[in-house]
Amino acid sequence: MFYKKGLSTFFAIVFTLSLFLPQIAFAQSDSEIAILEDLSKIELLVFGEVKTESILSRIEYLEKELVGRTLPGIIKERVKQLKDFIITGTPDEPSLSFKINSAQLTLQDKVTDAPLLTKVEDLELSIFGEKSDEVLAMRAEKIFNIIFDEGRPAITEITIPAGTLIPVRLLEDIGSKKSDDGDIFEYQVTEDITYAGSVIIPRGTVGKGEVLRAKKASILLKKGKLEVDFRYIESVDGTPLRLIMGENAEEENSRIGIAVGASIAGLIILSNPIGLVAGALIPGKNVTIEEGTRLYLEVAGDTRISSLAY
Repeated sequence: MFYKKGLSTFFAIVFTLSLFLPQIAFAQSDSEIAILEDLSKIELLVFGEVKTESILSRIEYLEKELVGRTLPGIIKERVKQLKDFIITGTPDEPSLSFKINSAQLTLQDKVTDAPLLTKVEDLELSIFGEKSDEVLAMRAEKIFNIIFDEGRPAITEITIPAGTLIPVRLLEDIGSKKSDDGDIFEYQVTEDITYAGSVIIPRGTVGKGEVLRAKKASILLKKGKLEVDFRYIESVDGTPLRLIMGENAEEENSRIGIAVGASIAGLIILSNPIGLVAGALIPGKNVTIEEGTRLYLEVAGDTRISSLAY
């Protein structure tokens, strides 16, 4: 009897663990993915590249570059602190990205797509005539304090509504014959985007899109097809704005004579028509969008950002 009860208890424990352990492992996996994603975003923003070392080494390197020392706490907390400091900001203190971008906008009338470290170096050369060897946070603070009265510009919180139109132009050719799946291409905002009296995206801001699928035309009447995702563009405070070819953008593109085919979420699918002429088969045509082509995109969803108040 004791043996049967013990065996029954053992199987009950095994069954319970079989239910919960995969969920725990999944949660840990999700958490690790989120940490890696945030860490990669921070590295791209600061250095322009994603590091390949261990997670802890990458965190420690960022901390030392920013404040000169490693910080206490578990990995998840330290990555959140870095994200808040560099990207998100707090109610009491704007983010490092906002400080550097707003300084660049005020001094140079533009915000470039260079890494924050490069922007700081350019600003230092312009203002002081030399680069500093201090930690990045201190360097940014000095620039911020010398450009704005008392180091505190007027800041306003803005919610950019979904559907806000963004005029852009392509900085390179893309096409169903020329491009490959996974190719990255650049486009540029053609005018200051203002909302509620504040510049939310400065003219000249560069975004990077991705060719999701490039299918060449064939002699069997199959038309060329190009599927691209315009992904994100940064607002003045560094907040990523998801850009799509939505209804507002399609309507505006149609008004200015840009032929755009079916649109799905973040994708834009363009293709040239094919047909029969005098009974002869006409081969399919490839899609080409040339450098300099101007078109409209739109903000995918309501997005809250910080901006300079004028």
